[in-house]
Amino acid sequence: MYNYNNRNTKKFLICFCLSILVMGTFSFATINKTSIFSKNKSQEASIFTPKKEDANKASLLAVGDTMVYNAQLTAQYDVSSAKYNFNNNFEYVKKYVEEADYSMVNLETTLTGNKVYRYSSSPKFNSPDELADGLKYAGFDLISTANNHAYDKGYLSIKNTLATLKDKNFDVVGTRENSDERFIVKEINGIDVGVTSYSYGRIIGDNKYLNDVKISDEYKNSINIFDSTSVDRAFNNINYTLKNMKDTDLQVVYLHWGDKYSLKENTFQKKLAQKLCDAGVDVIIGSHPHVVQPVTTIKSSDNKHETVVAYSLGNFLSNQSRDQFSQYAEDGLMLNIDISKSNGRDAKVDKVTCIPTWLNKYYNSKTAKYVYEIIPIASKSELDKIDNLSESKLKKSYKNTASKVDTTNLINIVKNPFN
Repeated sequence: MYNYNNRNTKKFLICFCLSILVMGTFSFATINKTSIFSKNKSQEASIFTPKKEDANKASLLAVGDTMVYNAQLTAQYDVSSAKYNFNNNFEYVKKYVEEADYSMVNLETTLTGNKVYRYSSSPKFNSPDELADGLKYAGFDLISTANNHAYDKGYLSIKNTLATLKDKNFDVVGTRENSDERFIVKEINGIDVGVTSYSYGRIIGDNKYLNDVKISDEYKNSINIFDSTSVDRAFNNINYTLKNMKDTDLQVVYLHWGDKYSLKENTFQKKLAQKLCDAGVDVIIGSHPHVVQPVTTIKSSDNKHETVVAYSLGNFLSNQSRDQFSQYAEDGLMLNIDISKSNGRDAKVDKVTCIPTWLNKYYNSKTAKYVYEIIPIASKSELDKIDNLSESKLKKSYKNTASKVDTTNLINIVKNPFN
């Protein structure tokens, strides 16, 4: 006889086992589904999360001497507005100045104003405040004011020039309101760059002289001067400031030095540059010779440090022509300096790009005035868009300047646009 109870029991066991199997499969799939999507979400996050940069990067740009002679005063004066305007001087270099993170220029004149003194040029310079507006229009951030003309009109030259530049929101090094402002520290893309500026002069006891003119006791400590009668004393003068800049990531020193119109650095320049290299200075920018001198690198005495030295960047803006002063006085250099700082490492110079400039001066018959324009010799297509250019002079200028650049893995010059 068939046992119905046994049959029911078997059915129950089979159904129970099937239920357990189904529930287990569903649970396993659910667990695995969760783990799969969790894994994909994690992978997705890793793909779209920005990768942290290993290094901070920035670019500096330095140019040479900016001066205004009487002929330029006439050229830049607008009779209709009774004001000066220098913007057109910088129109073609503006993009290079603005593209750099921090741009620096040497102002080799004063902004004393015309209430006490008239505007004038060599031997005692005094330029309109609108020159500073032109430099601001070009995109400059820092003005170096330590040079042999800083005291041309006495204490007002220091006081008014400094006040005008600061009022127009420039950083200023070289002259100062008090003895504690010998340098500036600028944070540029996470890199602390220390910049100072010094001019040659004479220091005799407690007295200081520029162009053999004694600076008043009230203002003698308002200009950064090194004693040009001794390399050791000159270094000690500058090193006083460098010691206070030691905690910066990178050190830049503007130096007003050298022999006028000499295409080569003198022994004093070489010896002082070496001492500054040994002290850890990263970049030396030279001014005063009014022509381009060598751009190169030097090694410290212990071979552990390298310094970029531009002994002179020549004239940036001036009326010094090849006919009256030197055949190289119209030539200049813009120095673009790429720097970086890796995590836990010191900042360093990655690349230096030299961009030659030539000062174009031509007569405009419509306005009956001369026109001054700083021309970058870098792009043939851009040069072709500019009127009133002498290609032969541009070619000669590039050749002259390129011969002064010591091209290495670190230093290069823009390709000759005429090749």
